[in-house]
Amino acid sequence: MTFLDIASEARGTAWIIHLKGFLDVHTHEMLRETIREHMAHGRHQILLDMEQLTYIGSSGIEVILSTVQPLRDQAGDLVLTGMSSKIFKVFDLLGLPALLTIRPTVEEGLQAFKP
Repeated sequence: MTFLDIASEARGTAWIIHLKGFLDVHTHEMLRETIREHMAHGRHQILLDMEQLTYIGSSGIEVILSTVQPLRDQAGDLVLTGMSSKIFKVFDLLGLPALLTIRPTVEEGLQAFKP
């Protein structure tokens, strides 16, 4: 059985969502609901801290891709940080670094929100 722990924290105008475990077909709705909740409260600068994420499946990638444009439409963005080389390789093979904002660390990711 797979698990995903999600914790959120505010940092300035951004919200950091810390992910730990597996983001897959069994857990992706947890992330989708967390992001929806933030957006419903007017939080449009969201950073996904993936440092402790050990696996991402296609359903997890779909949640990320379906979230980016609605956030950008609200003058926000979705920034991804802390990817392991294994997870980054998946994103790279799909050509996603050209579409997404990806930074090595949370601190560098937070800088991406500043004009």
